[in-house]
Amino acid sequence: MTLQTEIYEKKINNILITNDDGFDAIGIRLLSEIAENMGKNIYVISPEKNQSAKSKSITIRNNISYKKVSNYNWIVDGTPTDCMIFALNHIFKSDKPDLILSGINAGSNIGDEVSYSGTVAAAWEGAVRGINSIALSQYGGDNNIYSYKNSKNNALNVINYLLDLNVGHPKFYNVNFPFIFSETIKSKDYLFTELASQKKPDEIIFSQDNNSFSIGRMINHNESISHSDLETLKKNKISITPLLLNLTNNIIINNLKIS
Repeated sequence: MTLQTEIYEKKINNILITNDDGFDAIGIRLLSEIAENMGKNIYVISPEKNQSAKSKSITIRNNISYKKVSNYNWIVDGTPTDCMIFALNHIFKSDKPDLILSGINAGSNIGDEVSYSGTVAAAWEGAVRGINSIALSQYGGDNNIYSYKNSKNNALNVINYLLDLNVGHPKFYNVNFPFIFSETIKSKDYLFTELASQKKPDEIIFSQDNNSFSIGRMINHNESISHSDLETLKKNKISITPLLLNLTNNIIINNLKIS
């Protein structure tokens, strides 16, 4: 499979962008610039503060404040899913956006970590509503724009390629870019992958008085299937994982029918 490298004609009317790192994160500014090359109207609805690891949580017992920066930009004091609910039920009340992009996350979202990810959750909210949705993450991404160089150079082609695939609707993908820079993406540099199963217990850091604790880094072991997202990033290739919306375990259901 070969990605097209030319800049696509602006064929998408309305693109909705969010993230979980907050409105001022490098990744969302970069993603907005990338979207300008493919969409006519770019809407950015992002959290006021960092909302990493909030998964699909929503705010239900408190009012959620928001600020309209422009006709295309809102800042919401809530989770990434709060942002999507606000956008899809207010800004896009009459017509759905044509595409939702979430990211570009500072750091990877792979394997079991996907269940915690606010970045993936925002895309999930869009896909549930029948909208093509893509979560994008940069392994090693931080406060330095250089750390996003791989996603900056390659995200546009990856997004357009995924939208052109004839695989049904809605499309729901989790994309992770490796850290080591590659000038242009080639077919051998990306893979369709499975989520790795690499989770170990999280690091727990107790306070000096032993009355509280914080959750530290996620601890991952190095064993994984060869075609997983984790192993793909280790090989400095771009990982593209198609995700499902339905969490039903059909294997058990089918086994019960047989018995």
